[in-house]
Amino acid sequence: MPSPSPLFTRVLTGIAIGLIALVVVIRGGLVFWVAMAVLAVIGLNEFYRLTAAYKPLRLPGLLSVLCLLAAAQWGDTVWVLGATAVSFAGVALFGLVIGPKPGVTVRLAVTLLGALYLGLGFAHLVLLRGLGGEDLAVLGRDVVLLVVFGTWAGDTMAYFTGRWFGSTPMAPVLSPKKTWEGFAGGLISTVLVVVFIGLYVHYDVPDWGPGYSLALGLVIGIVGPLGDLFESLVKRDVQIKDSGRGLPGHGGVLDRFDALLWAGVAAYYVVTLALGF
Repeated sequence: MPSPSPLFTRVLTGIAIGLIALVVVIRGGLVFWVAMAVLAVIGLNEFYRLTAAYKPLRLPGLLSVLCLLAAAQWGDTVWVLGATAVSFAGVALFGLVIGPKPGVTVRLAVTLLGALYLGLGFAHLVLLRGLGGEDLAVLGRDVVLLVVFGTWAGDTMAYFTGRWFGSTPMAPVLSPKKTWEGFAGGLISTVLVVVFIGLYVHYDVPDWGPGYSLALGLVIGIVGPLGDLFESLVKRDVQIKDSGRGLPGHGGVLDRFDALLWAGVAAYYVVTLALGF
């Protein structure tokens, strides 16, 4: 029996991830937080495996990520800011324990980069899910659905548009297969999906309208690919194609969630500024 094609595997895995994401986002609460924590820990492990040559400190990085996620779940942006400061101090203290050995500054820098990259990215998704509190219970759920499926729709359409029509390299050194045609297709797809979903959600938010959905879609469609390129930069630096193999057809957690980590942060501040939270 012939093995399934890479494209078929990619699509099948994508559908499975989408269904799981839908259930987790709708459930919210502790279920959502645990899912984000698991993904963040796996992603951090992938990042430290990518940058193993720089000898990152795994324990303080892990503690920092969990600290950031806890602050987002049981606090607010001020708590997350405090957790960021605590993370910096914690990593620095581990550096003091190591002492002035060759390469210690780079080790601390890579440790903190991974912790903040994964920690702040997933922490802002937790903050997004908690928007509205008890008064607007569905707001956080709906916004996360917009961000998640808007980002993934852009990823998917960018992949196929670039594959079928791509001819103008977007970042030939960082990611040779990415094209401006793919970017345009992904941006249009993200905007359309976010605006469409936005028509059927946010019915508890009188001020939310198509204009907000359009703005959110544009931000996600532009910022998401930057997150993708950032991960490409890291992988190009260490000469590794995929961050992991846990998601058949997609690679690892970083490969699948790279755009979402950046889009979630941007979306949180767009929504909170737009609605005055």
